[in-house]
Formats: sequence, structure tokens, C-alpha cells
Amino acid sequence: MGIGVESLVKKYGGKTIVDNVGFHIADGELVSLLGPSGCGKTTTLRCIAGLETPEGGRIAIGDEVVFDAASGVTVEPYHRNIGMVFQSYAIWPHMTVFENVAFPLRVRGASQTEVERRVVRALDRVGLGAFRDRSSQQLSGGQQQRVAVARAIVHEPAVLLFDEPLSNLDARLRDQTRAEIRALQRELNIATIYVTHDQTEALSLSDRILVMRDGRIEQFGTPEEIYARPSDMFVAEVVGTANFFDIVVDDAGLGRDSGGTVFRTAFPGAAPGKARAMVRPDRLRIGADDGAGGPNRLRGTVRQRLFMGGYYEYVVETASARPRVLSAEAFAEGTPVVLSFNDENCIFLARD
Repeated sequence: MGIGVESLVKKYGGKTIVDNVGFHIADGELVSLLGPSGCGKTTTLRCIAGLETPEGGRIAIGDEVVFDAASGVTVEPYHRNIGMVFQSYAIWPHMTVFENVAFPLRVRGASQTEVERRVVRALDRVGLGAFRDRSSQQLSGGQQQRVAVARAIVHEPAVLLFDEPLSNLDARLRDQTRAEIRALQRELNIATIYVTHDQTEALSLSDRILVMRDGRIEQFGTPEEIYARPSDMFVAEVVGTANFFDIVVDDAGLGRDSGGTVFRTAFPGAAPGKARAMVRPDRLRIGADDGAGGPNRLRGTVRQRLFMGGYYEYVVETASARPRVLSAEAFAEGTPVVLSFNDENCIFLARD
């Protein structure tokens, strides 16, 4: 089953938090809602879950309409076939691991045989089969998160909803759990919405990313599309790290910075006038200054070098900017260098 949202509106005290949002998620697809705090992503998720009542719009889970402002349809949360993992996990401290996971089945009136079968299967899926009788107070943060996932999937929901489920974990455990969530979602093959403000989570987990800003959808596309071709400055900064160069675009579609460097892009259509050229740090090549000029070649000096393990991170001072560069090549601070990049790795964006 997929998820369909049309013209969704949610207000708090007269302030519009979700402003005419609409999208569709296919069965088996994982879509991340990405954006800064206050952009409306969690409110959108809570409307789908039935934890908030919108002022307008329509929400469908599969063929079932669970909310429709026009016809007055509102299906209660416990009648929506969803599984949800909260940021705080919401694990009951007085219950064992088994009873925490069994709770959604018990409130649905499942038999003890069915409860046993499904809980054991869910715990095995998240690697906690040996923890079934342990008190939830004896679990680590990562184990609590797995219990929350097992509880969300135990009743075989039509869709899964995640509300920043990894924000309370340390970096290493976050990386491991992220991979486990993606593998589990693929195994279950159900429509999933994952709310996050972490661009790494969104890029690595998602089939598509929906970037939100001030309650509206800014861009909706694959991680590769949004990373390589952001629609504007906001998306470029929210998804990945970006270098920006102030340029002036001429009638031929070429850009020039204050140092006279020519910027060329494979994506024409930028209006003549002031703009910004965006190039990702990993798309810049760094080499020794050979004195040669030409489009998409910036001469500069290494001002900072940080060893990151498998690569170096540089800050290079050019005539018009101080871009960051990621490279395995080693250059000492103070070395004259040339930065170069391909036309398809340069995007012209309007200045905010």
C-alpha cells in the first residue's frame, strides 16, 4: 500500500505549519522528509498518523481515505494500519521486551498463540530474540530503539512512520542502526516515511527525499537528483555541503566571478545577471598550479589542510571565495594550486 497526501494544511493558533502539501509514496518506497526544525516535517508525519487533525486536505493509506476535510472523514489513529517509531522510543519501563512488542497485538485482541508467533518473529528480525524476557530498563539506547522498531512492525502494518528515531544514539551506533533500518524496510517492502534533519540519514536511506521549508515542499526527488541539481540555495545548503561563488551571468550563459574566472555549466537557462555558481567539495579537483587558464579553473592557495583519514579536507583561497575541497592528494598549506571541475558539476542558482 502507498501513501497519498493532497493539499494538506495544518495550523496552530492561526499560524500555518503545513501549507498545502501534497505527495505520493509508492508501496515499498522509503521517502525522507528533510528540513530544519520548524519546517513542518514532523507535523506532516503526525497528521498521517492521526495524531494531529489538519484543517484541510486529504490523506489516503492504500485505498482507504483516513482523512478528508471536504467530506468530514477522520479515521482514529488506532484504526489506521500504521506502525510508528518515535524519537523518544516510548518504551514502557514496567514491561519486559516481549510485552512491549506484544502490546499492539493485545489491544487488537490477538490470541496468545498469535501473539507468541508474531512477537518472536519481530524480535528475531531486529536481533533481540534472546532479550524477550529482559526488563526494558536493562536495555541500552540502541536496544530500546530496536524494541520500538519491533513493536512498530509486529502487527504487519501497511506503512511505517519514523520520527527522527536515531537522534538519541551516538555516531557509530547511528550508522549501524541506519543500515539495519534500511535492510528491514527493504525486507518488509512497505511504504515508509522517515523524518530527519540529518542530511546523511536522508541521502543514505531514501529512495526519494522531500525537502521542506516553512511548511512547503521545496524539492522532491532522488538523493542523486537533489544532491547534484538542487532547485535553489536553500536545498543546496540543506542537502550536502556546497561551495558558492558569486558570479554575473552574461547573455551567452557564462558566469564570471570578481577575479575574472569563467564558470560554465551543463545546465543552461540561468537568467542574465547576478547569480551564484554551486560546486560540491567532492566534485572539485585540486592540482599543482600550472599557470594555465580556461573555464572552470580557479587558481588559489591552500590556506588549511585537515587530514580526515582516507582523504584531506582543504580550504583554498581564490580571488573570489574560500571553497572547501575533498581530495586524496596531499598539498601543504601555502601551496599555489588550481581547482577545476566539469560543466555537469556546476549549477547556477539565483541569489536569495
